[in-house]
Amino acid sequence: MRASLTVLSGPFAGQKVAVSHGKLLIGREVDCHLRPDNPLVSRHHCVLLLDDFTLRARDLGSRNGTFVNEHRIGIAEVVLLHGDVVTVGDMTCKIEIGTEPGIPAALPQLLEATGVFDGDTVQAKSAVAAAPPPTEPPAPSQVP
Repeated sequence: MRASLTVLSGPFAGQKVAVSHGKLLIGREVDCHLRPDNPLVSRHHCVLLLDDFTLRARDLGSRNGTFVNEHRIGIAEVVLLHGDVVTVGDMTCKIEIGTEPGIPAALPQLLEATGVFDGDTVQAKSAVAAAPPPTEPPAPSQVP
């Protein structure tokens, strides 16, 4: 899985930043991978975590918060989807996720219709209702 972010506003506007397997640390400290020089950004503000299946955002206790699609994520870890917008201080970034460059990854059925509401990742009821019910194994047959 590949992920990157395109900076829409802020000091790095227009730049594309690849998220390598592992993490992308955002903050003003020298050990951060992306360092916006802005007083609204904490020294260690947030981290983007990439594994084989998901890209997640986690706020690191920043004073001004990390926002996903204009909702503050709080201390929760949020799964990011292709097209989500992440805001840190005055820097706004659009998330791009795909298996190959320029090709969005197919969403797993269980992640469809998810979003962030009051800092929690939630799923719309219609998506839950559309999911197939769990199947039970057939009862064992009796052999005479």
